[in-house]
Amino acid sequence: MRGIKNKIILSLFLALAVPLYTQAANEDSLLEPVSEIKIHNEPKQNTNYFNLANIVDTLLTNDNKNQEITVDKKSQIRKDFIDATSKFNQGNAKVAYDEYNILINKVENDSSLLALSKVFYEIGYFSLANKAIEKIVYKNQFYDNINDLEKSYKPKSSLSYDDEIYFAKLYSSIYFDNSAQEAINDLLEKKLTYQKNDYYNYILSCANLELKQYSKALDFINKAISINPNNVSYKIQKLDILINSKKYKDAQNLVEKLEKSNSSVIFANTIALKKELILANTVNNDKEKKYHIANKSFLEGNYEKTKKDCQNILNFDKDNDKIITLYAKSELALDNIERANVYFVNSYKEDKNNIETLIGLGDIKYLHGDYKNAVKTYKKAYNKDKDNYEIIIKLATAQRQYAQNPKELKKLELKLDKMPKNQYISYYNSAISIAQKNDVLKEEFLKRALEINPMYENALGELVKLNLKNKNYTNARGLIYNAAFTLEKNYYYYYLCGLYSQAMNKKQDAIHFYKTSLSLNPSFEIANVKLLKLIPNVTGEEI
Repeated sequence: MRGIKNKIILSLFLALAVPLYTQAANEDSLLEPVSEIKIHNEPKQNTNYFNLANIVDTLLTNDNKNQEITVDKKSQIRKDFIDATSKFNQGNAKVAYDEYNILINKVENDSSLLALSKVFYEIGYFSLANKAIEKIVYKNQFYDNINDLEKSYKPKSSLSYDDEIYFAKLYSSIYFDNSAQEAINDLLEKKLTYQKNDYYNYILSCANLELKQYSKALDFINKAISINPNNVSYKIQKLDILINSKKYKDAQNLVEKLEKSNSSVIFANTIALKKELILANTVNNDKEKKYHIANKSFLEGNYEKTKKDCQNILNFDKDNDKIITLYAKSELALDNIERANVYFVNSYKEDKNNIETLIGLGDIKYLHGDYKNAVKTYKKAYNKDKDNYEIIIKLATAQRQYAQNPKELKKLELKLDKMPKNQYISYYNSAISIAQKNDVLKEEFLKRALEINPMYENALGELVKLNLKNKNYTNARGLIYNAAFTLEKNYYYYYLCGLYSQAMNKKQDAIHFYKTSLSLNPSFEIANVKLLKLIPNVTGEEI
């Protein structure tokens, strides 16, 4: 199973969910269960800077032409996308291309067009990606995002329309038709035509990886990288090959290079997840191995599963401070502040130098309004790691409340101004910890994460939950709606629909959505927890 191409539609959900914040009035019907739609199996996963915090509630809430987009039109756009994607999955690459091309003409929202371009880049419709980007009206607001997409995906070798259709058909056959070997045979027959084309070598690598022919897959992706060394998606493909072939040391070296280069905001979270997988397979200590496996679930935002995994470990290793702290962090992310406090304290008793424990203890003090001791605790962590941006964010936030050292605060703020973009997840981590009791601060942190990466799924989910909590149903519905016509097959989309339905007291619908989410990702524990709480109250089913 491959990482980046596992979910063709995932990226569109992430970005499209952001912009139409207040645009989705009277769209409840679009969030109702759609059992008539067949769920197919997913494939084998400066001044110009985009300032979402200023834009999301104003410019991007409206379409570029400042015209009301009716519910019927949105529903049709959603249906058109699903139809085109279905044709692509079936190998009808030319028909899908034409239908996607028409779809671009119907979409008037800049952020939606940006997200569409990412999907087209991923499946090899580069001319459509360019068309979607060209249609963006306020390009200066998306300057960095557009550049990031281009350097992450764009091939160096030029491709004609016929080339795109040819490679897209092969891409579809590799991941949707179990025809990787046939794709390889076809590609090798055209070696003389395409052998110096980086995208050709990339597709050959994909087909060989699908067949677990790792040596050949690595040879072809290395060739693609030699032709186009700046393409980040190729390096992620190489990372997948190295992990699957159990060349973990080589994979670790590549991850370190990608981290140091700060090469792509788009792939920052992907790299972090793969890093945990690599570490779980390279550390000699069994405790460390278990920690990295559980921490991967935490980074994915699957906090209930993280808790369950941690508890299983603690049953046999009750003094494992890293696992105790990870359990505490999961409780805090789920807004169980006092339970988190108990575990952070217990972990501190085991190891007083664990940075994550110190951060957690600082979080608890901050949440209880003890800003003086929060600053003191964060400083202990900061002195151990002055490049940890989560600590810097939290220390600066606590300093503003405590207001005792303006010079120190200024230094911290200068550091934040120079924060590498791939550290945006630090804002999200702050949102799910110290901002638990302050909705304004939580929204600020989430928007800061999203202003750097509008496609960061975890932050979008938290933003939906925040709006539901505050009964801003139109906002929540607007966020989910943009996922509705693009993410029909994704477990997280159904989970968000479940949250919305539950908030609207549509319990049967919520049950349907949670069940669908779990059918697509059985390990998504939070959906399971919510489902189990609803079933006895609604249907009388036994658990």
